[in-house]
Amino acid sequence: MRHPVRKNRLIWSCIPLWVLFGTVGLMAQEDLNGKFTVAVLDFEGRGISQQEAQTLTDRLSSELANTGAVILVERNQMNEILEEQGFQQSGCTSAECAAEVGALLGVQNMISGSFGKIGNSYTIDAKMFSVETGATVKTVSKTYKGEIDGLITEIEILAWEIVDLKPPKALLEKQKSLAAAGPAQPAQPTARKGGGGWKLWALIGAAAVGGGAYFLLANKAPSPLPEPPTLPN
Repeated sequence: MRHPVRKNRLIWSCIPLWVLFGTVGLMAQEDLNGKFTVAVLDFEGRGISQQEAQTLTDRLSSELANTGAVILVERNQMNEILEEQGFQQSGCTSAECAAEVGALLGVQNMISGSFGKIGNSYTIDAKMFSVETGATVKTVSKTYKGEIDGLITEIEILAWEIVDLKPPKALLEKQKSLAAAGPAQPAQPTARKGGGGWKLWALIGAAAVGGGAYFLLANKAPSPLPEPPTLPN
């Protein structure tokens, strides 16, 4: 038979563990407050390659994690879960397909969209919607004209806007400076000094042609004289 004191001592020795686990659980619950789970599907590429679209999607996901407003399912984790379920996200562009993927992943919201290029302009269309209801939570669309560096900045800003947060000041200043710089202009041919060099060469060419013609006429062999008439006997 166990001694009562030893039994009580065992119970009291376990209390700190209960308190510790309870505290960790409360901390985890507080960490989840104000956040929601989200997964990002590979954006569709229109006018750009699918590999480029995946790279830009990765940048969007990275910046979403930097916002601290969401609990993001990483690409590797998402691919593992989908492969286990025999599901491929490639070609999944419809809202129904995205909702099905979100249900498999067990997330609250999904983000899908597309990157496009028309001429020298890029377009970004992103949509976040609820997996449970299918309702659209937020949409953000952007058009950008310029170098690829500026497009990456636009994507980073979009990541903050789609979760209803103001982008960091550094990103906004970078966007402003890129807009002020404008798209790169093609190099222009360097003009000759004086600006009228082509006229001089035209006159020299004309003079050369005229001189050549005069030389030919001046050196032309003279025509033979006619024979004198024969007088009658």
